[in-house]
Order: sequence, then structure tokens, then C-alpha cells
Amino acid sequence: MKRLLVIMLGIVIMFGILGCGSNDEGGEKTKGITGTCGENITWTYDKSTKTLTVSGTGEMVAEKFMWSDFKINNLIIGEGITSIANNAFYSNHNLKGKLVLPDTLKTIGDFAFYGCEELTGVLTIPDSVEKVGGYAFTRCKGFTGIRLSKSLKEIGPEAFSDFENAEGTLELPEGLETIGRCAFISAGKIKGDLIIPDSVTSMGDWAFSQCGFDGKLKLPSSIEKIEYACFNGCENFSGDLVIPDSVKDIDYHAFLGCGFDGTLTLPRGLEHIGNGGLSYCRRLTGAVVLPDSLKLMENNAFEGDESITSLKLPAGIKYICSDTFRGCKSLTGELELPDSLLVIGDHAFGATAFTGSLKLPSGLISIGNSAFMSCKGFTSIAGFPETLTHIKDGAFSSCEGLTGELVFPDGLNYVGKYAFTGCTGITGVTFGSGISSIGPNAFVNCSGLKSAEFTGAVADYYGQDEKNPSFPEGCSVNAPASAVKRAEIWKKNASKSIPGKESSSSNNDGAAREEPYYWTQSLTGDDYVGEGRLADVVLYFDDDVLSVRINGRELLTTNYEADRNAGIEERIVNTNGFFCRDGWIESLSYDGGFYSDDILTATLVKDDGSTEIVHFHTGSEESLYIGFDE
Repeated sequence: MKRLLVIMLGIVIMFGILGCGSNDEGGEKTKGITGTCGENITWTYDKSTKTLTVSGTGEMVAEKFMWSDFKINNLIIGEGITSIANNAFYSNHNLKGKLVLPDTLKTIGDFAFYGCEELTGVLTIPDSVEKVGGYAFTRCKGFTGIRLSKSLKEIGPEAFSDFENAEGTLELPEGLETIGRCAFISAGKIKGDLIIPDSVTSMGDWAFSQCGFDGKLKLPSSIEKIEYACFNGCENFSGDLVIPDSVKDIDYHAFLGCGFDGTLTLPRGLEHIGNGGLSYCRRLTGAVVLPDSLKLMENNAFEGDESITSLKLPAGIKYICSDTFRGCKSLTGELELPDSLLVIGDHAFGATAFTGSLKLPSGLISIGNSAFMSCKGFTSIAGFPETLTHIKDGAFSSCEGLTGELVFPDGLNYVGKYAFTGCTGITGVTFGSGISSIGPNAFVNCSGLKSAEFTGAVADYYGQDEKNPSFPEGCSVNAPASAVKRAEIWKKNASKSIPGKESSSSNNDGAAREEPYYWTQSLTGDDYVGEGRLADVVLYFDDDVLSVRINGRELLTTNYEADRNAGIEERIVNTNGFFCRDGWIESLSYDGGFYSDDILTATLVKDDGSTEIVHFHTGSEESLYIGFDE
């Protein structure tokens, strides 16, 4: 027993000497408990008043949960303390009342007051503080306002996140350099202007997302990137949005859903706008002038900006990605597309109000699904470029103002379903020699269309006896006599028995087809192309034409002699270019014969010149059938 008492006494003495120790001064009937939390710092807890007092000089050293069992109604941190340790009051739900910090304080550590939801009043960070650590005041929902130190240089990630009851304004001090990710996220009751000083060089993602600011926004002049969702959902901002010339990158959802009601000024050196970067800023007005330095606008970049009125595209842009200007219903005047443009993505200009004649760029390859859907102000299309290979599903559907005849180039391979549906003013269409497929309902409800002319081989199209005919009733379809021979070749090839696959001339859209010119087979890609996954590949093919589209978007068309006895070198075909998000498919080959799971192999050439081999895989045990002559 004596030995046990000696050991216990030794432990008590040891904690009294070392930091983070405590002593009970006389038990429950005494005034309180004391201990140390730093080389020259002591603390005392007064049970009668439920007050914790930290006094001394220098940096605090404390353990996580050190005072979590104390019912602290009043915390006093004395003058002379220069730092509050990491995790010092982490999730201390008993800590209540107003927090008063000393004027000697320089650093507030990570998680110092994390989850102290019962702290109340305005949080005042003394002017001596230079750093507020990450998560320092996260989930301190009881604070009703924030006043920051004038000496503050760094705000850590989520330092003041979820201050959902904080009201008033937020003044960021001159000299502030870093604002961490989610630093002020969801401070929905903070009002007024947000003036970010020019000293700030870094703002993390979601930094001010879903804040309640209802005044203007001033961005720092030295910032180079507006991070992911930095101002996402700040729907009460007003005035102009001026992005300084230092900014080169506006990231994903950076300004999604912001409420600016003035004009937009973009920096002269801007290079990239991420997915939805400026989307659904419904009250932005006036012209959008995109600088010539801009290399890429990702999907949805300006989608839903329904009050902007005019658009200038950059001179060197190659791709207008999906939904970029979809729903910008006040965009009017003529749409000027730069000659550099190669691909117009799905829904890119859907439901805009552009007027006059649409002039397509001379090097354009593809027009995406519903790219110009419901653009009712266009009166004509001033010719289709020779480079154009595909007009995808619904590309010009409900363009009610289009009139006259459409003449398609020899290079056009495919017109998708519903491509021109509802274009009542079109009177005639002429297809070039390269057309191979016209989708169901491609020209449905085109009441003025009376003539469809084929200048070469007849494309695979849906006739009036089928469920969804390509052309409206009353439209005369004409073709040269030479087209009959092509149809007979197909009829012969289609009747051949191919091991492992039942030959069929039926289709999914109606009755059996009398002349099965083309078949389709869905494939699934198991490999990645950079950041883009290959999936839902659709093939349109015959004995000398192969066309590929990936995810319903970019596509490839190449003459391909489908001889299954071809040697390895003869299987490789160089293409004219097929853009697939991160580069160009420049060669294509089939691998291991028609029954291989890895049926197609391609070479991807990226912008930096590097190459990557990508594969197309069959999505079932069915083989890919391509017609061939004996």
C-alpha cells in the first residue's frame, strides 16, 4: 500500500512540473483547479464562477480535449499569451459566452475553437494576430459577427466556415495574403461589399461560397486564378463583375449563380474558363467580350446568363464546348464564329436569340446535338463548309426562321435524327456524294420541304413506310441511277451468313427495312483518354465507310476498306482529324479480326505532341459486322 501511494504521488508531482498538467486545490470545496499549458503559462478553473483563466507569457501548449470536461461559462486568456495551441478548445461544447482574446496574441492554432457552438457575440480577432489556423472557428454557429485583425496575413482553410448567424459586414485587412479554402463558406447573413485587398495572392476553392454579400465585389489585382466554386452561390452580389487582368484561369463553378446586375469585364490575358465558371449569372447584362488569349471554355461556361445581350468570340478558339451559351436568351445580333473553330458542342447556342444569316467557319468539322436548337432568329445558313462531316441530332431543330434551300457539302457523312425538325421555311435539301446516313425524323415537321436530292449514292434514310421517316410527307426524294447499284451490293452483303452473328435487316424504329444499307453497333470503351472516358461509341459503317462518335459528341469519318483478310499494315487508317477532349485521333485500326473484344485501336495525339494508345471494346459478346465483297 505504501509503495502504491508513493507511485501515485510521483505521478501527481510529474504533471505539476510538466506542461499540460493540473492540480486540484483542495477538492470540491476549494476554489478550483490549476495547471500549466506552456513554459511560462498557467491556468486556473474556478468552479464557483465556471471561469477558466489562462495567464503568463509566450506560446500556449495544450492537449486536445484538455478542458472538455469543464463547464466553462467564461474564458479569460490573459495579456502576454502569444498563441493559442492547436486543438486547445476543440469541440468544447461547455464553453459559453463571449470570447475575449488578448492584444498580445499573434497566432490562433488549427482547430483551436472548432465546434464551440455556444460561444456568442461578435468574434473580435485582436489587431496583433497574424495567422488564424485552419478550422480554428469552424462550426462556431453562435457568433453574431466577425471583426478581423488589421495585421492578419493568413486565414487557414475553413477558419470561419458555417458562421451562419454572423451578421453585419466583413472587412478584410490590407496586408492579407492568403485566404484558405472554404474560409467563409455559408456565412449567409454577412452583407455589404466584399473588398479583397490587392495584397491577397491566393484564395482557395469555395472561399466565399454561399455568402450573403449584397454589395459589390472587388477582386485583388495580383490574383492569377479564381479557384473552384470560390464565389459559388453568392446570389445577392450587385453591380459590375470586373475580373482583373492578372487572372488567367476562372475555374469550375467559380461564379456559378452569382447575382451581379451590371456588366462583365474579362481580363485581357484570360486563358481558361472552367465548367460552369460564369453560368447562371442571370442578371449580368451587356456585351461579353472574350479575349483572343482564351484557349478553352469548358462545358456550361456561360449557360443560363439570360440577360447578356451580345457576344464576341476569341479569334483563335477551336472548340465551343457543350452548353457553353445555352439559355442565353437575350443574345442577339449576328453570331460571328471565328475561322479557327472546328467543333460546336452539344446545345452550345441552344435557345439564343441571334438573328440574320448564320455563317459557319470554313474549317468546321462537327455541329453537335441541339447545338442551335430553338434559335428562331436565324433566317438562313450561308453555306456549309466542305470540311463539315456531321450534323448531329437536333442540331437546328425548331429554327423556325430558316428559309430557302440547304446545300450540303460532299464531305458531310451524317445528319442526325431531328436535325432540322420544325424548320418550316426550308424548301429543298441537296446532299453531296459523301452522305451515308440520315436519321429518323431528321426533317419532320418541315412543312415547306418539297425536294430532297442525292447527288451520289443514296444514304441510309427512313422512308415514308417506316415509323419515323426522315423526310416529311409530300417531299420528293431523288437520286441518280448509279445509286441503285450500291443498294444491290448492300442487299447481297447483308444476306451473307457470318459465324457468331445472326444477319438481320430489321431496325428498332419500325418494320423490317427493305434495303439495309447500314447497321449500327453500340460499343463501350474501357480506357480513359486523358480526363475523358470513352463510352457509348456508335459506329455507322458499310464496306468502305466507317464513322465513329464518342459520347454522342466528337467524331471521325474515314474511308476504310473492310477486308477481314487484310494484313497488319493495311488495317491502319490515317484520319483527317478527330478531336476527343484532350487531343486528336490521327490513326485507327481494327485489332485481331472482326470477333476480337478489343475491336478498334486508335492513337491519340495531344496538344503537346505526346501520344497515347486508346481502345474501343465491344459491349457484348456480339461481333462487329462490316460488309465485304468476295
